Amino acid sequence: MGFKKNKIFQSKGFQIVCRLILGCVFIYASIDKIAFPNEFAKIVQNYNVLPEFSLKIVAYLLPWVELILGIFLIVGLFVKVSAVTLSSLMVTFMLVMGIKSLSGPIEDCGCFPKSSIISSSNVIFLLIRDVLFISLGVILILQRASLKRLNKIEQRDESVEETKNH
Repeated sequence: MGFKKNKIFQSKGFQIVCRLILGCVFIYASIDKIAFPNEFAKIVQNYNVLPEFSLKIVAYLLPWVELILGIFLIVGLFVKVSAVTLSSLMVTFMLVMGIKSLSGPIEDCGCFPKSSIISSSNVIFLLIRDVLFISLGVILILQRASLKRLNKIEQRDESVEETKNH
């Protein structure tokens, strides 16, 4: 039974599903922020973790990074780099939200449009949601590393086989 589960997690289809989900999540998250960068800058400012001069830079740049990396995941380009970067961003967001929640309730995390079903001010919901998204990223990272190892083993086996035949 464990072998079958491992094969499912290693399958190309599972990787595609993870890429599509994570890519779509970040594309969706970026759209509202790109459309309303000043509102996003206010939300970022409320966290009090960045110097004033960097607020606009982050508010304008971060959504585009999310959009581009989300697109990369969907089309299958730079999957490992995109997954590492987006997972790192999610860990950073979780830490900032956790710290901010210690000083009082979070009105809006700024991750998604307020009307979104995956938007919330409930810290527990936000942390669980983010852990799920990070898990998808980790699966992609580990799977890419595993696929590279398998490819190297296959190439080595082919090389050995060619040597035997000659």
